[in-house]
Parts: sequence; C-alpha cells; structure tokens
Amino acid sequence: MLFVDEFMRRAITILLLTFMVQQAVARNTGARSGGMPGDAGQWSYAGETGPAHWASLSEAFSQCGTGRHQSPVDINIRETQQTPLPPLNFHYRTSILSIDREGGRLWIDYDSGSYLKIRGNRYKLRGFDFHTPGEHSFNGNLADMEIHLYHLDSQGNRLIVAIPVIGGHRNNFTLSRIWENIPKRSGNRHYRQVGINPMFLLPSDRSYAFYSGSETKPPCVENVQWVVFTNPLNVSKSDISRFRDIVGSNARPIQPLNGRIVLQDSH
Repeated sequence: MLFVDEFMRRAITILLLTFMVQQAVARNTGARSGGMPGDAGQWSYAGETGPAHWASLSEAFSQCGTGRHQSPVDINIRETQQTPLPPLNFHYRTSILSIDREGGRLWIDYDSGSYLKIRGNRYKLRGFDFHTPGEHSFNGNLADMEIHLYHLDSQGNRLIVAIPVIGGHRNNFTLSRIWENIPKRSGNRHYRQVGINPMFLLPSDRSYAFYSGSETKPPCVENVQWVVFTNPLNVSKSDISRFRDIVGSNARPIQPLNGRIVLQDSH
C-alpha cells in the first residue's frame, strides 16, 4: 500500500512539473489563442482541407501534424491514473448572446467577469463552442456532442473544460436559446435582448479527468490544460439534431496519447 501511495505521488509530481515546464515555454514563445481562428477559409472538417491535411495547409498549422501532445484523446477509464483532483469553482455571470459562425465552426463570445477557479488560480472564461459528434472518447465511445469552454489565466495559460453531451428527453433552455439564434449564413451576430449562462450547460456530477494537450482546431497550439467531465449533460435529441443540421459534423479525430498521463478524479 505504501508503494502504491509513493507511486501515485511521484506520478502526479512528474505530471505537474512537466506541465509547469510547458507553460513556461508557452509564455516565452508568446503562443496565445482562445477564440475562433481568423483564417476561417483555410481549413475545414472534411475533404482536402480536413483534419488529415491541416498541417500542410499553412506553416502556422504545422503543429497539427508534428505535435506530440495533441487533442482530443481517448479517455480509457481502466488506464487513467486515479487520484483526488481539486474541486472546480465556477463563477459564471449571465452574458449577452454573441455568435460568430464560420462554416462548420460556431463560437459564442462571452462578456468579461466570468471565471473558473482551481487551487486559487483564476481562469477567465473567453467563450465556448460546440462539436458534433463529441471529440474526446470514453473507452472508445463518442458522445453525441461536446461543448468546450475556453479559459485563460493572467499569464495567458489556456484551460479548456470539455462537456460531453448525450441526446435524451431533457430540454435545455440555454441550448435552445443559442440554437434559435444561430445565423443562417457565416458572420457575427449580437442579440442584446438574449442572455445566456453556461452554468446551465454543466452536468450535475462534475467528476472529471485532467491531462495536458492542445486545441482541437488549427493551429493546434499545445500546452493546454484539459478538464474533461466524465459524466455527460443530458439534453433533448432534437436540440442536438438541430445543431447538426445547421452546422454539420465538426469533430477532430482522436489523437495518440504518446505516453501522456491522464488523471481521473477518485473522489
């Protein structure tokens, strides 16, 4: 038992030290993002500009092919490192709905003032987007959809919260409000009379897995902390179908772990 405890402590220490080094590299190189990419016409989710070709479309996208810590990944529950993880303290305010649509990419910009706090570190919410089907898989199985909440701390370090979504019979008022206002064509829209709050997109059971990866769209920048909920949000099947009908499939394929450790909350 003592050996197991010591192994756990060493594994967690190695993971945290590795991530601290990655954060320092990211700060020195000035790699920053946290919103919809500007080169919207350069890449897509299918055909000659799809995920298999991202790295060759632009020099700026090279990490999509050469990166060793890419996302999304498969979270195999039997192979994750079980350990107590810190609680997630969400402080999200209601924001005016602002939608930026570019083809198969839908970005919800968010007003300042909302943040996620972990171990005393505050990550500001920048916005969120949606993917159908889900991008992360669980023991090889994909959810019907996945929501990504993008955050940045004061040093510019990125943290993304991934919420798997499955189709059921529960209506979600926040999703319905967004779906009803998706622009029919590419472009940006502000709806000053429509308020949303992603607190209502969080599952009631917030157990999660943690690992270090990348953004799942070009330029596939690494040094991203991923918090992936292991219990899905249940919404109506019709809401998921509405999004898929408007935007289509927009999920990047699973990427290899390449020796990375995935931690899973053991609470």
